[in-house]
Amino acid sequence: METVAEIKNIRTGLEKYQATKDPILKNTMSVSEMRRLLGVKKTESYWLVHRNFFETRIIDGIMRVDIASFEKWYANQVKHKKVTGEPPGEELKKRSYSFRDVANILGVNDATIYEIWRKENLDMFTVDFVRRIPIEAFDRWYESQTQYQKVAKIPTITELKEKFIQAWDAAELLGITKEKIAIVIRSKKYGDIFEIVVYDNKKWITKKSFQQFLNVQNSYQLKKKRSSKSIKTKAEFETKEFISRQDAAAFAGVTTGTISKWTQMEKFPCKGAGKVLRIHRKEFLKWLKEYKEGVV
Repeated sequence: METVAEIKNIRTGLEKYQATKDPILKNTMSVSEMRRLLGVKKTESYWLVHRNFFETRIIDGIMRVDIASFEKWYANQVKHKKVTGEPPGEELKKRSYSFRDVANILGVNDATIYEIWRKENLDMFTVDFVRRIPIEAFDRWYESQTQYQKVAKIPTITELKEKFIQAWDAAELLGITKEKIAIVIRSKKYGDIFEIVVYDNKKWITKKSFQQFLNVQNSYQLKKKRSSKSIKTKAEFETKEFISRQDAAAFAGVTTGTISKWTQMEKFPCKGAGKVLRIHRKEFLKWLKEYKEGVV
């Protein structure tokens, strides 16, 4: 890995070339400077050169890279990133999506998009051995179908960390398998409770809906024994003794008005009154089970 001092020297060298009166030197850089700029090894730098991704010139017996053509190549690829400076693919991203981009836009897995594009033989092209989808091709396909809808908002990395928990982490907290959490999420009994997004091929559950799931059932609760990895995450959640009318309504599949009527009829223990009314979780679940079974 090149040091900060070496990177600074590269920049200084480029500035000297730009300041020179010789237009050829001003607009070119050496292969070694290009290599350090990208943080690649010698073999790979010459591989890039021999692939003719950008223009080169021989000056005084030394190969030099045309800076303008290098920057054009850099803006139209995403494989290589400068050690410092702007991210790659600026122009490429204006006219195309990666398959992962489309999957995130629709909230599905990459494999789903690959299968659609393969079956329907839709337009795509390849950059650095990676297939991409022209934005116009995606827009045409999207308007022609009704099965898939764009997610309301693609979460940022910060939002994922603050407001979501990965489904696999939720499984660990509950002491169940990944296969089991997938079944729970899809089940008729609990499926409506969970708010799910798919991002980068992973299922993410909102922490709010996971907390609600813990509150409105007794079958799955946080395991007592846990790995050090999950201690911090587990601390965010707790099984509440009392739940809100909204929680009770969501699990019972009724309106909050119905819950209010039941509380007025004193069907189960409550605490407080008015807007701050809270329902005893275990007693409510016990009563609801008997109610659905026709015992009460």
